[in-house]
Amino acid sequence: MSNQERVRVGVIGVGQIGKRHVETYAAMANVEIVAIADVNEAEVKRVAGLHGITTTYTNLHDLLARDDIQAVDVCLHNNYHMPATVAALESGKDVFCEKPMAGAYVDAMKMWEAAQATGRKLAIQFVTMFSNETKAARFLVDDGQLGKIYHVRSVGHRRRGRPYVDGYGSPTFVQKQHSAGGALYDMGVYHIATALYLIGNPSVTRITGRTYQETAMDEQRRAASGYNVEELGVGFVHFDGGLTMDIIEAWAVHVDNLGSSVILGSAGGVKLEPFGFFQSLGHLDLNATANLSAFDWRLHNVDADGDAYDGPQQHWIAALQGRVPLIPSAACALNTMLISEGIYLSERLGREVSPSDVLQHSVSTALPV
Repeated sequence: MSNQERVRVGVIGVGQIGKRHVETYAAMANVEIVAIADVNEAEVKRVAGLHGITTTYTNLHDLLARDDIQAVDVCLHNNYHMPATVAALESGKDVFCEKPMAGAYVDAMKMWEAAQATGRKLAIQFVTMFSNETKAARFLVDDGQLGKIYHVRSVGHRRRGRPYVDGYGSPTFVQKQHSAGGALYDMGVYHIATALYLIGNPSVTRITGRTYQETAMDEQRRAASGYNVEELGVGFVHFDGGLTMDIIEAWAVHVDNLGSSVILGSAGGVKLEPFGFFQSLGHLDLNATANLSAFDWRLHNVDADGDAYDGPQQHWIAALQGRVPLIPSAACALNTMLISEGIYLSERLGREVSPSDVLQHSVSTALPV
């Protein structure tokens, strides 16, 4: 398939995130949005009208029944990801799904297994995998500049940014019955999955962690929202080969900055935000910044397919065209689900847990579509 040959796409869900996905596809010359679906008929027709999309559905299964759609983009709340994705894969469609992969590890496993069984492509939306900082870090890792990687830190921070109760977004973001989790599932999945991608997505052996909801909030908003998820999640993960990861992810916490995600290796280290590269040569310690704009310019003007890594949707379409290999976002997302649910389970059981513990205790949160 050529760079400009159009991939025919259907989008399921046109809420806050779905609208962004539709806007992105509408601006891409190599995509044709064939149809969009949402249970809100008035809204799906309004969004379609904005972008000249001729066909809308209120039942996603009607969209999936079409044989002229190659790929489906799932933009529903977390607990709807698995049923919609599995139905799309089994209908013969490749699937791009919003993060997190699902509401429960057992549901994420069903998505992964369905992709393997059908032979269809599955990708999860992680915009952080396509930042210039991540690209630069990946180059240093692949080039061997860090030596043996032994520890990684995953960090995310908002001073006070809980959905709905702090002034933005809808209550469904803070309700387990829709989103399954809080800060870890909303923000943490980005940082954990990106860290896993940078270090080769190693196999997890043990997980421990805690979650918290301690920061005061407006009581009327608390009551109206049904808030029952965490604002802070922390964890520690052991991988095969002795590699470890510590995690801290905050929607709301009384501190100005929690620092950056970092990768530590025997020969060097990388900090992602702001980007920095650190090495020691003999008695000389070197702290390097980078011209990321020039790096990005050369990726586009020297490499043939630099544009295929401009963002998650751009990469997804380029991979469907056969231009580039698909980044293993789904495999990283599956491992991220294991870690996130492992943190919740560790708190519940009051001990360190294994992957088999997580699988044994994981209960589907999937809702019918």
